[in-house]
Amino acid sequence: MIYAVGLNSESTFAHFVAEAEAQAVPVRAVDLRQVVESGDWQLTVGKDRSARLDGQVLDPEGSYYCRVADLAALQHDRASAQRWRWLTTALTAWLDHIPGLVVNRPSIRSDNGSKPLHELSLARAGFRVPASVTGSSPERLRAFAAAGPTIVKALSGVRATSRLVDAADLADFEPGQGPVHLQRYVPGRDVRVHVVGDRVHAEEIVSAAVDYRTDGDAGFTPCELPASLAEQVVRHTAGQGMSFAGWDFKLADDGTYWCLEVNPMPAYDWYDRRLGGTITASLLGLLRGTHS
Repeated sequence: MIYAVGLNSESTFAHFVAEAEAQAVPVRAVDLRQVVESGDWQLTVGKDRSARLDGQVLDPEGSYYCRVADLAALQHDRASAQRWRWLTTALTAWLDHIPGLVVNRPSIRSDNGSKPLHELSLARAGFRVPASVTGSSPERLRAFAAAGPTIVKALSGVRATSRLVDAADLADFEPGQGPVHLQRYVPGRDVRVHVVGDRVHAEEIVSAAVDYRTDGDAGFTPCELPASLAEQVVRHTAGQGMSFAGWDFKLADDGTYWCLEVNPMPAYDWYDRRLGGTITASLLGLLRGTHS
Protein backbone atom coordinates (compact mmCIF):
# COMPACT_ATOMS: atom_id res chain seq x y z
CA MET A 1 0.00 0.00 0.00
CA ILE A 2 1.17 3.53 -0.84
CA TYR A 3 0.36 6.26 1.67
CA ALA A 4 0.57 10.02 1.12
CA VAL A 5 0.96 11.97 4.37
CA GLY A 6 0.62 15.73 4.36
CA LEU A 7 -1.88 18.54 4.00
CA ASN A 8 -4.73 18.38 1.49
CA SER A 9 -4.53 22.17 1.21
CA GLU A 10 -0.86 22.11 0.11
CA SER A 11 -0.43 22.22 -3.67
CA THR A 12 2.38 19.69 -4.06
CA PHE A 13 0.68 17.11 -1.83
CA ALA A 14 -2.66 17.62 -3.59
CA HIS A 15 -0.94 17.30 -6.98
CA PHE A 16 0.71 14.00 -6.03
CA VAL A 17 -2.59 12.52 -4.86
CA ALA A 18 -4.49 13.75 -7.93
CA GLU A 19 -1.80 12.57 -10.35
CA ALA A 20 -1.69 9.13 -8.72
CA GLU A 21 -5.43 8.86 -9.24
CA ALA A 22 -5.05 9.98 -12.87
CA GLN A 23 -2.38 7.32 -13.37
CA ALA A 24 -4.67 4.69 -11.77
CA VAL A 25 -2.31 3.98 -8.87
CA PRO A 26 -4.12 3.46 -5.53
CA VAL A 27 -2.85 5.87 -2.88
CA ARG A 28 -4.27 6.30 0.61
CA ALA A 29 -4.08 9.99 1.55
CA VAL A 30 -3.75 11.10 5.18
CA ASP A 31 -4.57 14.76 5.83
CA LEU A 32 -2.68 15.88 8.95
CA ARG A 33 -5.04 18.79 9.57
CA GLN A 34 -7.97 16.39 9.80
CA VAL A 35 -6.00 14.17 12.17
CA VAL A 36 -5.17 17.12 14.45
CA GLU A 37 -8.75 18.34 14.45
CA SER A 38 -10.11 14.87 15.24
CA GLY A 39 -7.51 14.38 17.96
CA ASP A 40 -7.33 10.67 17.13
CA TRP A 41 -3.93 9.06 16.69
CA GLN A 42 -1.72 6.37 18.14
CA LEU A 43 1.83 5.70 16.99
CA THR A 44 4.05 3.05 18.51
CA VAL A 45 7.82 3.12 18.16
CA GLY A 46 8.90 -0.33 19.25
CA LYS A 47 8.55 -3.95 18.36
CA ASP A 48 5.11 -3.87 16.73
CA ARG A 49 5.33 -0.33 15.23
CA SER A 50 1.54 -0.12 15.10
CA ALA A 51 -0.06 3.12 13.97
CA ARG A 52 -3.50 4.69 13.63
CA LEU A 53 -4.31 8.17 12.35
CA ASP A 54 -7.90 9.44 12.42
CA GLY A 55 -9.14 5.87 12.71
CA GLN A 56 -7.05 4.74 9.73
CA VAL A 57 -4.56 1.92 10.38
CA LEU A 58 -1.13 2.42 8.79
CA ASP A 59 1.02 -0.45 7.61
CA PRO A 60 4.65 -0.11 8.80
CA GLU A 61 5.66 -2.26 5.82
CA GLY A 62 3.99 0.13 3.37
CA SER A 63 5.47 2.90 1.22
CA TYR A 64 5.10 6.54 2.21
CA TYR A 65 5.34 9.82 0.32
CA CYS A 66 5.58 12.45 3.05
CA ARG A 67 5.27 16.22 3.28
CA VAL A 68 4.96 16.52 7.05
CA ALA A 69 4.45 20.10 8.24
CA ASP A 70 4.10 21.32 11.82
CA LEU A 71 1.59 24.18 11.86
CA ALA A 72 1.80 24.78 15.62
CA ALA A 73 3.15 28.30 15.18
CA LEU A 74 0.10 29.28 13.11
CA GLN A 75 -2.46 28.24 15.73
CA HIS A 76 -4.40 30.79 17.77
CA ASP A 77 -4.89 28.60 20.83
CA ARG A 78 -2.45 26.61 22.92
CA ALA A 79 -4.39 23.34 22.73
CA SER A 80 -4.30 23.26 18.92
CA ALA A 81 -0.60 24.15 18.87
CA GLN A 82 0.14 21.33 21.29
CA ARG A 83 -1.78 18.82 19.18
CA TRP A 84 0.25 19.80 16.11
CA ARG A 85 3.54 19.41 18.01
CA TRP A 86 2.53 16.11 19.58
CA LEU A 87 1.34 14.62 16.29
CA THR A 88 4.29 15.71 14.15
CA THR A 89 6.84 14.72 16.79
CA ALA A 90 5.35 11.24 17.16
CA LEU A 91 4.80 10.80 13.42
CA THR A 92 8.34 11.76 12.41
CA ALA A 93 9.77 9.37 15.02
CA TRP A 94 7.51 6.58 13.70
CA LEU A 95 8.45 7.24 10.07
CA ASP A 96 12.12 7.08 10.98
CA HIS A 97 11.78 3.60 12.49
CA ILE A 98 9.39 1.68 10.24
CA PRO A 99 10.82 -0.88 7.79
CA GLY A 100 8.81 0.42 4.82
CA LEU A 101 10.06 2.91 2.22
CA VAL A 102 9.67 6.55 3.29
CA VAL A 103 10.22 9.37 0.77
CA ASN A 104 12.00 11.00 2.49
CA ARG A 105 12.67 9.92 6.08
CA PRO A 106 12.63 12.85 8.53
CA SER A 107 16.12 11.94 9.78
CA ILE A 108 17.89 12.40 6.44
CA ARG A 109 21.19 14.24 6.73
CA SER A 110 20.11 17.39 4.92
CA ASP A 111 21.96 20.62 5.72
CA ASN A 112 19.79 22.69 3.37
CA GLY A 113 18.48 24.72 6.31
CA SER A 114 21.87 26.44 6.65
CA LYS A 115 23.02 27.79 3.29
CA PRO A 116 26.71 28.33 4.23
CA LEU A 117 27.01 24.76 5.53
CA HIS A 118 25.00 23.42 2.60
CA GLU A 119 27.22 25.10 0.01
CA LEU A 120 30.37 23.90 1.80
CA SER A 121 29.16 20.30 1.85
CA LEU A 122 28.24 20.45 -1.86
CA ALA A 123 31.68 21.83 -2.72
CA ARG A 124 33.36 19.09 -0.67
CA ALA A 125 31.25 16.54 -2.58
CA GLY A 126 32.84 17.73 -5.82
CA PHE A 127 30.20 20.13 -7.18
CA ARG A 128 31.14 23.56 -8.53
CA VAL A 129 29.58 26.05 -6.11
CA PRO A 130 29.68 29.87 -6.56
CA ALA A 131 31.78 31.78 -4.02
CA SER A 132 29.85 33.22 -1.09
CA VAL A 133 30.23 35.10 2.16
CA THR A 134 28.09 35.09 5.30
CA GLY A 135 28.40 37.57 8.11
CA SER A 136 27.51 40.83 9.80
CA SER A 137 30.63 42.81 8.97
CA PRO A 138 29.62 45.77 6.75
CA GLU A 139 33.15 46.07 5.40
CA ARG A 140 33.42 42.41 4.45
CA LEU A 141 29.98 42.31 2.84
CA ARG A 142 30.56 45.51 0.86
CA ALA A 143 33.96 44.26 -0.32
CA PHE A 144 32.43 41.01 -1.60
CA ALA A 145 29.62 42.85 -3.40
CA ALA A 146 32.10 45.27 -4.98
CA ALA A 147 34.23 42.46 -6.38
CA GLY A 148 31.65 41.19 -8.86
CA PRO A 149 27.96 40.52 -9.59
CA THR A 150 26.33 39.47 -6.33
CA ILE A 151 22.99 38.13 -5.15
CA VAL A 152 21.55 38.05 -1.66
CA LYS A 153 19.91 34.78 -0.62
CA ALA A 154 18.04 33.43 2.37
CA LEU A 155 20.45 32.23 5.03
CA SER A 156 18.09 29.50 6.23
CA GLY A 157 15.85 27.01 4.48
CA VAL A 158 12.97 29.50 4.34
CA ARG A 159 11.95 30.16 0.76
CA ALA A 160 12.83 33.69 -0.40
CA THR A 161 13.41 35.50 -3.68
CA SER A 162 17.05 36.06 -4.63
CA ARG A 163 18.00 39.48 -6.01
CA LEU A 164 21.06 41.36 -7.19
CA VAL A 165 22.82 43.70 -4.76
CA ASP A 166 25.90 45.91 -4.97
CA ALA A 167 28.10 47.68 -2.45
CA ALA A 168 25.86 50.76 -2.52
CA ASP A 169 22.89 48.67 -1.35
CA LEU A 170 24.90 47.85 1.77
CA ALA A 171 26.01 51.43 2.50
CA ASP A 172 23.70 51.76 5.50
CA PHE A 173 23.98 48.16 6.68
CA GLU A 174 24.47 47.74 10.43
CA PRO A 175 25.86 44.58 12.07
CA GLY A 176 22.66 44.17 14.08
CA GLN A 177 20.75 43.62 10.84
CA GLY A 178 22.77 40.53 10.01
CA PRO A 179 23.89 37.98 9.36
CA VAL A 180 23.53 38.20 5.58
CA HIS A 181 24.34 35.57 2.96
CA LEU A 182 25.79 36.85 -0.32
CA GLN A 183 26.74 34.69 -3.29
CA ARG A 184 28.50 35.44 -6.54
CA TYR A 185 25.91 35.70 -9.31
CA VAL A 186 26.37 33.32 -12.24
CA PRO A 187 24.75 34.54 -15.48
CA GLY A 188 23.32 31.87 -17.71
CA ARG A 189 20.44 29.44 -17.87
CA ASP A 190 18.86 27.79 -14.84
CA VAL A 191 18.55 24.01 -14.75
CA ARG A 192 16.12 22.33 -12.37
CA VAL A 193 16.71 18.64 -11.75
CA HIS A 194 14.50 16.17 -9.90
CA VAL A 195 16.14 12.90 -8.87
CA VAL A 196 13.81 9.99 -8.08
CA GLY A 197 15.81 6.90 -7.18
CA ASP A 198 18.00 6.46 -10.25
CA ARG A 199 15.74 8.53 -12.53
CA VAL A 200 16.71 12.09 -13.50
CA HIS A 201 14.19 14.66 -14.75
CA ALA A 202 15.77 17.93 -15.89
CA GLU A 203 14.42 21.19 -17.29
CA GLU A 204 16.44 24.07 -18.73
CA ILE A 205 15.00 27.48 -17.92
CA VAL A 206 15.55 30.70 -19.85
CA SER A 207 14.56 33.83 -17.96
CA ALA A 208 15.42 37.52 -17.90
CA ALA A 209 14.88 37.56 -14.14
CA VAL A 210 17.51 36.85 -11.50
CA ASP A 211 15.06 34.45 -9.84
CA TYR A 212 13.12 32.68 -12.60
CA ARG A 213 10.29 31.84 -10.19
CA THR A 214 9.22 35.49 -10.39
CA ASP A 215 9.17 35.52 -14.21
CA GLY A 216 5.84 34.69 -15.80
CA ASP A 217 7.52 34.64 -19.22
CA ALA A 218 10.28 32.16 -18.35
CA GLY A 219 10.78 29.40 -20.89
CA PHE A 220 11.10 25.75 -19.79
CA THR A 221 12.53 22.97 -21.95
CA PRO A 222 13.14 19.33 -20.96
CA CYS A 223 16.84 18.53 -21.19
CA GLU A 224 19.44 15.90 -20.34
CA LEU A 225 22.36 16.42 -18.00
CA PRO A 226 25.85 15.32 -18.99
CA ALA A 227 26.16 11.66 -18.01
CA SER A 228 28.83 12.32 -15.38
CA LEU A 229 26.74 15.00 -13.68
CA ALA A 230 23.60 12.84 -13.79
CA GLU A 231 25.51 10.02 -12.10
CA GLN A 232 26.89 12.46 -9.53
CA VAL A 233 23.49 13.86 -8.49
CA VAL A 234 21.98 10.36 -8.24
CA ARG A 235 24.92 9.16 -6.15
CA HIS A 236 24.89 12.21 -3.85
CA THR A 237 21.10 12.08 -3.40
CA ALA A 238 21.30 8.45 -2.29
CA GLY A 239 24.37 9.14 -0.17
CA GLN A 240 22.41 11.72 1.81
CA GLY A 241 19.71 9.15 2.54
CA MET A 242 17.22 10.63 0.08
CA SER A 243 15.09 8.85 -2.50
CA PHE A 244 13.74 12.11 -3.95
CA ALA A 245 15.42 15.51 -4.25
CA GLY A 246 15.22 18.75 -6.22
CA TRP A 247 18.51 20.21 -7.49
CA ASP A 248 19.16 23.73 -8.77
CA PHE A 249 22.03 24.50 -11.16
CA LYS A 250 23.20 27.42 -13.24
CA LEU A 251 24.53 26.55 -16.70
CA ALA A 252 27.10 29.20 -17.58
CA ASP A 253 27.89 30.23 -21.14
CA ASP A 254 31.14 28.23 -21.04
CA GLY A 255 29.18 25.04 -20.29
CA THR A 256 30.00 24.87 -16.57
CA TYR A 257 27.25 23.59 -14.30
CA TRP A 258 27.27 25.57 -11.04
CA CYS A 259 25.41 23.89 -8.18
CA LEU A 260 23.20 26.16 -6.10
CA GLU A 261 21.40 23.76 -3.77
CA VAL A 262 19.60 20.43 -3.28
CA ASN A 263 16.16 20.41 -1.66
CA PRO A 264 15.13 17.32 0.35
CA MET A 265 11.40 18.08 0.06
CA PRO A 266 10.94 19.74 -3.32
CA ALA A 267 7.71 21.47 -4.28
CA TYR A 268 7.80 19.73 -7.64
CA ASP A 269 4.24 20.08 -8.95
CA TRP A 270 4.99 23.22 -11.00
CA TYR A 271 7.62 21.29 -12.98
CA ASP A 272 5.68 18.03 -13.14
CA ARG A 273 2.71 19.65 -14.85
CA ARG A 274 4.94 20.80 -17.71
CA LEU A 275 6.51 17.34 -17.95
CA GLY A 276 3.15 15.59 -18.22
CA GLY A 277 3.31 13.90 -14.82
CA THR A 278 6.57 12.03 -15.44
CA ILE A 279 8.10 13.01 -12.07
CA THR A 280 5.07 11.65 -10.25
CA ALA A 281 5.18 8.54 -12.43
CA SER A 282 8.77 7.95 -11.30
CA LEU A 283 7.78 8.56 -7.68
CA LEU A 284 4.95 6.07 -7.93
CA GLY A 285 7.27 3.54 -9.56
CA LEU A 286 9.73 3.99 -6.72
CA LEU A 287 7.01 3.60 -4.09
CA ARG A 288 5.60 0.51 -5.81
CA GLY A 289 9.08 -1.03 -6.05
CA THR A 290 9.09 -1.20 -9.83
CA HIS A 291 12.40 0.70 -10.14
CA SER A 292 15.19 1.85 -7.86
